[in-house]
Amino acid sequence: MDFLVEQQIWAIAMVVVGSFILSLCAKWEKAHQEAFKDPRARYGKTKEEMKPKSTRGTIMTTIGFLLCFGGMILFLMHI
Repeated sequence: MDFLVEQQIWAIAMVVVGSFILSLCAKWEKAHQEAFKDPRARYGKTKEEMKPKSTRGTIMTTIGFLLCFGGMILFLMHI
């Protein structure tokens, strides 16, 4: 392998963007969980109200995983 072909460069970019999205989502979700651990935030709420329902986190995790996985597959296809 003397040099990278164009598809491999795109694959590397996909993996980098996907991993950035996953790390950003993990950081946001961790901050969200820290807010729920505060006892003052839980006072007077039921368990259903306390359970975080983050559609944003689910979508970001799915997109990040698919970008990383697709990038790895695309890179390996062009070796």
